[in-house]
Amino acid sequence: MEIGAGAGTLTVALAKTGATVFAVEIDKRMEPILKERLLNFPNVKLIFEDFLATDISFLPDNYKCVSNIPYYITAPILKKLIFTNFHSMSIMVQREVGERLLEQPGSSNRGFLTVVIQTIADIEKLLLVPKSAFVPNPDIDSLVLKITKKSEFPFKTSQELESYWKFVSNSFAQKRKTIQNNLKNMISKHVIESALNSVGIEKSARPEELTNEQFLNLWRYCYEKGLCL
Repeated sequence: MEIGAGAGTLTVALAKTGATVFAVEIDKRMEPILKERLLNFPNVKLIFEDFLATDISFLPDNYKCVSNIPYYITAPILKKLIFTNFHSMSIMVQREVGERLLEQPGSSNRGFLTVVIQTIADIEKLLLVPKSAFVPNPDIDSLVLKITKKSEFPFKTSQELESYWKFVSNSFAQKRKTIQNNLKNMISKHVIESALNSVGIEKSARPEELTNEQFLNLWRYCYEKGLCL
């Protein structure tokens, strides 16, 4: 089962695989063109809506997403997708965003979205798409990433995942600050000090220095104590 956010040539290519394809396209000017081109492909379901406003509860378990997503709303799209039972996402993103998602602990280019996605999925760089591949040429290069959901998913409910998203986001509120200082707006200073000590994290650590496992352990400690519901 496939879902393509951003219909067009990609949808036609997916249709030929024989898989059931849900193609979401916001530009209704494409509707007559796509309906004509896909007339002989009953396995394609065209949805002409804003993806972020679309109810995607119809998606089956372990579906695959293949998409060239609008770059300016990468984070909201990824957030919507990770709250579903996906198998993998093969997506094209802005090169800088893709490189940030691949960053390892210690990199100053690491951000909250990096941590969240790496916690729940394995990320693989498939290829670089130079701006010269498009007409007209955009100002940026792109990366195609494959994001595959971990077989051992660390969250039991969507509430836990939402809590983790907020927790990590708050941890990166100001990257120049330590994680303790970022979280004290969410959790009192003496409590966060105790939490950091309990999971073996130095209070002077900056958020980009923590491993995904350290973030998960710190969140779980706070969550179980009712500090970050």
